Amino acid sequence: MEKIKFLIAIHCHQPVGNFEHIFEMAFDKVYLPFLQTLERYPTIKISLHYSGSLLDWLENKRPDFISRIKDLIIRKQIEIISAGYYEPILVLLPEEDRIGQIKLLNEKISSLWGFNPKGAWLTERVWEPDLPRTFREAGIEYTIVDDVHFEKAGKNRENLWGYYITEYDNKILKIFPGSKFLRYALPFKLPGETIKYLRQALDSGRKAIIFADDGEKFGLWPGTYKWVYEEKWLENFFRVIEENNDWLETITFSEYIEKYPHTEKIYLPCASYDEMLEWSEGYFRNFLAKYPEANHMHKRMWEVSEKIQKREERLNKRELIQAKQFLYRAQNNDAYWHGVFGGLYLNHLRHSVYAHLIKAENIVEKDVSLNYEIKDFDCDGKEEVILFNRSIKLYIDKEEKAGIYELDYREKEINLVNTISRRKEKYHEKIKEKILCAGRAQSTVSIHDLEKNIPEEWKEFLVYDRYRKGCLLEYFLDKNISKENFLKGEYEEKEKIIKNYFLESINKDVDLLKLVFSKEIFLDGLPFLLRKIIAMGKEKEIFFQYLITNRSQNSWEGKLGIEFNFSLWDNFLSILGERDSVDSLLIKDSWFNIDIEINWNKLGEIWHFPVETIYETESGFEKNYQELGIFFLWKLSLGPEENWQLSGNLRIK
Repeated sequence: MEKIKFLIAIHCHQPVGNFEHIFEMAFDKVYLPFLQTLERYPTIKISLHYSGSLLDWLENKRPDFISRIKDLIIRKQIEIISAGYYEPILVLLPEEDRIGQIKLLNEKISSLWGFNPKGAWLTERVWEPDLPRTFREAGIEYTIVDDVHFEKAGKNRENLWGYYITEYDNKILKIFPGSKFLRYALPFKLPGETIKYLRQALDSGRKAIIFADDGEKFGLWPGTYKWVYEEKWLENFFRVIEENNDWLETITFSEYIEKYPHTEKIYLPCASYDEMLEWSEGYFRNFLAKYPEANHMHKRMWEVSEKIQKREERLNKRELIQAKQFLYRAQNNDAYWHGVFGGLYLNHLRHSVYAHLIKAENIVEKDVSLNYEIKDFDCDGKEEVILFNRSIKLYIDKEEKAGIYELDYREKEINLVNTISRRKEKYHEKIKEKILCAGRAQSTVSIHDLEKNIPEEWKEFLVYDRYRKGCLLEYFLDKNISKENFLKGEYEEKEKIIKNYFLESINKDVDLLKLVFSKEIFLDGLPFLLRKIIAMGKEKEIFFQYLITNRSQNSWEGKLGIEFNFSLWDNFLSILGERDSVDSLLIKDSWFNIDIEINWNKLGEIWHFPVETIYETESGFEKNYQELGIFFLWKLSLGPEENWQLSGNLRIK
């Protein structure tokens, strides 16, 4: 009787910028106990993938683990598969970086274990049709996707087996379809359920079934360590496979390719796994449309990549290697998207992306002088203005509020405006429902409602921003506006925009670069002209000025609010106190060792508050700090044809 072949791929990853204690916990709860269990079952063969960022940590902190893997390779129990080194979504990268990342991990695997990988893990299984060319140029023969990819190409999931071939530009790639049933069964169902499924597959004529999924679900996901190791699910799983070896055999992917031909030829459409398609509304790149912060990071990454390519010949070998390494680290996928496993809402992961981009840019831009660029940097159909000198760099949306959406302090390699807006997510309705139902007598609570207790005060954080968070954002508000109303989003903007900001002029001399913006607005039906000036010198200082002109024959009263958001990590909110009026503010952040000083020529009110978001993870719902919000306000009372002027500056130390 011919045996059905069972191919298992385990993918293990920790992102660049993740906390040290997370690496340690994942090692203790997953990576080590999984390997220890596998060692006790020498007939079980599997394929393993470790991301480059995780391998770097293992090599540095747990070198014995690297040796244990080599022993398993020598006895041909495991096969190591490659990927992009820092676990990027390959299709989001320039082709040169795609290939460079894969080759870098190939070299790492070879240097650690003397093993030349033939396969590659496809990050988040995000597939686009041109990937065969990328993989083959990088020396890769096969990859693994999900059965949903094949279903979208017209195939029945329950008829899939073995591997298929596809091509792009005549570059042939072998593709294995991972089973969604097994992805949901392992390790959450008893091993017998998997055995039953495999037996049914054999009886229906299928010759090879594939399981491929995250290693972290075997111990790091909530409740799984106890189930997988203490209650010995993994032991039992391997044991049951051995007990059925008369019709069932585990085999590595490369061994299967060597022994058996492909099943069919196929062309797959753009796809990912089912959950990702739901989170991204059908197509991964939709994250770049839904979240301007993700799009901004992505376009910054492309910008830096293009600079490295253009200036490659001017760099020495050491500089080029360093610049590419920093760029590759910034391409780590986790910070660019949001779903149960996506990290866009994690401030520290976004910080890591920007830190590495700025480091790479500093290498290729050694002699930066005061200057500017105007271009559609983020590919949104509107131009942005980029101001820079040797110390700082600003990205300004020259329309709408003409706000600053990136402020790089190049010396400390930090984007001080690494912010994210609070926006409505589908799962927020579940949070509201749980809060509403909490405490109701005699109500029936399903197991899903018991997943995580949600504090009632969390409803205060389900507030959504009307604009993308940034700096130097102005609001015209009612004269009786309160901080509480503003924080809850319960306010009305008096400004009715006639047109977005228009860039009137750019004035540049040796020591100062000045942008003059203007727009026409109505305040409670009265016409006004608003001028806004943003200027930069050679050092770490930004200047700004507002000129408001009442063009009507009537008076107007209200408040002007100007908002700043800084992605600092220190607990410095108490320094502000509850002063009624200020004309200067000093923010000291000991974490990054950065001071930000803001000065005005007029006294005004000041509000300050942490900006926090509630988001969904595999552990349930979590609340996370994003940035510090600072709001300055001035009372306005403008008579007919009257002008009002405000000027200030921001210094970084």
